[in-house]
Amino acid sequence: MSPTMTGATLLLLLSCAILQPLKGFIVILHPVEKWQHTHCALPKENSNDEISPSSNASKPDQPSSELSLEWVEYYGPQNSRHSTPVLFLHGLLGSKRNFESLGKMLGTQLEEKRRILGVDLRNHGDTLPHSRGMSYPSMAQDVINFLDSQNISKVILVGHSMGGKVAQCLALQHPEYVDGLIVLDIAPVAYHRLEDPNWRAVEDILHAMNDIKSDTKREIDLSLRQKIPDPALRAFVLTNFDNRSKQWKIPISIIVEELEQIAGFDLLLKSSLSYDGDVFIINGGQSRFVRHSHMDQIALLFPNHMLTTIRSAGHWVHAEAPERCVALLKKYLDR
Repeated sequence: MSPTMTGATLLLLLSCAILQPLKGFIVILHPVEKWQHTHCALPKENSNDEISPSSNASKPDQPSSELSLEWVEYYGPQNSRHSTPVLFLHGLLGSKRNFESLGKMLGTQLEEKRRILGVDLRNHGDTLPHSRGMSYPSMAQDVINFLDSQNISKVILVGHSMGGKVAQCLALQHPEYVDGLIVLDIAPVAYHRLEDPNWRAVEDILHAMNDIKSDTKREIDLSLRQKIPDPALRAFVLTNFDNRSKQWKIPISIIVEELEQIAGFDLLLKSSLSYDGDVFIINGGQSRFVRHSHMDQIALLFPNHMLTTIRSAGHWVHAEAPERCVALLKKYLDR
């Protein structure tokens, strides 16, 4: 399908494909007027909520040319003549391992075979050296450097949370690389501790990790129970701890310093940017990272978009509802 497909055509195809065979979803239609329909699942908030960029001035980042992102191929078609590859970008505290099962499942189910790849973003996973700056333009440039190193001229991006913001930034600043964009439960806005309980919880987790002095996973697990009562979430956090070196694999102190940058979205100051390609946003119905008050900003930056809610899932939609998530990704990629 041509990357210049109109939003109306995308809507028609996805609506017919998703609404009929898949249960548990709410599809919020394009254009924006449709979002106020009574069946809309996005959480509402006070009408005086504002979207504003982080007040923290951008800090000089480590030049992206010094970084080589570690990567993995989840699925590689036997036929070398395959379609545009798919690249997964993980969220905060995540790694390329997060999409391993989902990436393999997706690759085997696609009718139109594609390479399915994942990377470790800066200060995450196995990517070294660690970097002081974590602005979205810099992290997007890291991804471009990776694509260039692999001779990939076009890619379909699938980004979750922080990785979703990296993907959105790349699409806005370098649309020539992006043949499609799928965003998992994040909006191109700045989040604030006082107004956003979900983001406040993220900050609390990072500060708790930074303050821990224990040197075994068991001790750390016990120390984190108050801040992270969910054992599955604690297990996810602990994937970043190295038992052999008895320390965090990732630079927690640097990430804590960059939290305001990560919560923000640098490109909000550049109002002229927009990406006209097809954008598919998959929202967790139990999450508040995508709200009614974000819709105008999403429409401004991504005019050809569609939003679907998986009602039973929270922020980690791909982990909490992997089969439904794969089904939606497949509908988009095989449309």
